[in-house]
Amino acid sequence: MRGPQSSVGRFGFRWSKCNIFMWRAYLDRLPTKMALLRRNITVDNQSCAWCESNEETIEHILTGCGISAGIWNALSRWCRFPGMFVFHAHDLVEMHEHCGAFGIKKMVLHGIIIIACWRMWRARNEKKFSNKDPNVVEMVADIKTLGFLWYKDRFKQGVVDWDRWCTFDLL
Repeated sequence: MRGPQSSVGRFGFRWSKCNIFMWRAYLDRLPTKMALLRRNITVDNQSCAWCESNEETIEHILTGCGISAGIWNALSRWCRFPGMFVFHAHDLVEMHEHCGAFGIKKMVLHGIIIIACWRMWRARNEKKFSNKDPNVVEMVADIKTLGFLWYKDRFKQGVVDWDRWCTFDLL
């Protein structure tokens, strides 16, 4: 897993928990219901814990469910990037390369995408194990908060205050 061809290096995220999560999502190695079925593990049903209308795959959770669509829509408005349309975890890993942003904004967008994916997975687990219904507004607020903490830790020279972060004014 080392070397220039390693997919782990693509994520470039400082928090190992999020990095490992994104790597596993990229490889489709997270324990979604469909992934468990592929491993011959019995599950009660195959439908998404959130919408209950599609099979639960990592693509559906992160890109295809109405909950995730609401999150990507809110984040694209906040970051002022037109429509974050994604269809696969691979698209999420590479989206920051094709969004038209440069420098710090490009790296920050990459971090926000990883945090958003991790937060969606956490919300999926909260629904599955604690029966807590997902709340898009709450998840977006968490993503912004975690993103701010990550940004302050990662970019010491470009520290912004909370008000500027909330308007995505990074320069």
